[in-house]
Amino acid sequence: MRALVLALLCAAHAAAQEPSLFGVKKSPAQDATAPSSGVIGASPSVAVPEDPEDTSVVISPFRPQKRPEAKETRVFSMAKLNRPLAYETTKELQRLFTAFIQQHVQEATGRELVPAPGPVTTLEYVVQQDLGDGRLLVKANWVASGDGLLPAAAEAYAVLMPEKSKAVGEKGQCVVTGVGMVSVRFTPTFAPLAGRRLTLRREAFIECTLIPETIESQEKFMEFVKSGAELSVITAEKFPCKACGGLGFTREVQKGKLDDKRIPCTACESGKVTMRIETKFTP
Repeated sequence: MRALVLALLCAAHAAAQEPSLFGVKKSPAQDATAPSSGVIGASPSVAVPEDPEDTSVVISPFRPQKRPEAKETRVFSMAKLNRPLAYETTKELQRLFTAFIQQHVQEATGRELVPAPGPVTTLEYVVQQDLGDGRLLVKANWVASGDGLLPAAAEAYAVLMPEKSKAVGEKGQCVVTGVGMVSVRFTPTFAPLAGRRLTLRREAFIECTLIPETIESQEKFMEFVKSGAELSVITAEKFPCKACGGLGFTREVQKGKLDDKRIPCTACESGKVTMRIETKFTP
């Protein structure tokens, strides 16, 4: 009997020292019989490790910017410019170039014209916090983009990637292109949010260089096309509605009346339908 009791006590002691993901397991009996600090009547001192405060910054895409898709494609040939019966006229080229500079920006070296990742607008901002890696949390005002994809905003937080570093509290104004909405997990260092671990979902912008709407820029654009650069632009064109014949309404015969009933067309607006067309420029 005595041997059995000793075996059970040894087994219980071994189980009490079993390691786990949270350290070494201790039985309640061990905690109760743990030796004190040596002072009679003093409570045992237990060192509780404190987790370091998480101050990391995590930025992840939340809603990428979507560009409009074209339903039809056509070609603008520079070789046919101002030829008889050709739609490639100087006036049409000017209209397409105006739309082109609203959808494209200059590459850093200025030697290439690249599509903007999102709507282009003007941003007025005050730097609130440096998030690292060239990203700033700013409080900003911006106007609606020319394509209508980005609405205006006032006193709104946003994430900005400027061309040059900015100091906290610095004010500025720049031309930016939107890249959509991002999720920012960080700890603010400014009032009234200081010290709180937050996740914000805000619009993100990249500072960019616009293509000036000048004769020189248009000639440079034409040279790019003639040298073989693959450039295109998407425009919203209006065409007569086929459902109502461009009238904006349909007719319904009324018995016993000379005049027909006019029913507003649900497929168009005032007899016109809007269609997005991609125009590709060729030499």
